[in-house]
Amino acid sequence: MAAAEQLRISQIGLVARSPEGHAAKGMAIKGREDLWVEIQANTFRNWVNEHLRTVGTEVRDLATDFCDGTRLCALVEVLQKRPLRPSWIQRPANQHQYLENVATALSAIAADGVKLVNI
Repeated sequence: MAAAEQLRISQIGLVARSPEGHAAKGMAIKGREDLWVEIQANTFRNWVNEHLRTVGTEVRDLATDFCDGTRLCALVEVLQKRPLRPSWIQRPANQHQYLENVATALSAIAADGVKLVNI
């Protein structure tokens, strides 16, 4: 890739690629890195919805539907096949409770030995 072409790649495209820089190598996305991000977001959303279907909920918008932590906690419970401890707030009323739910989910993930980086 020429130096001039590399400068044209947007920041969002760089974030969407693997550390090795070849995650989208087979796709013709040059100049359309937002398409790669959209494909990844749709794939993740579909995966999440496949798991959340068992508890009767779904995610339509990743940014808004995960903001209160309830769907994140539900997803972690489904993946771990056990309730979270401490239990999470199913109807959070304010930002503090949103953050408490997210912290509960992340703590459960970390307790399973998953290394959380840049969270």
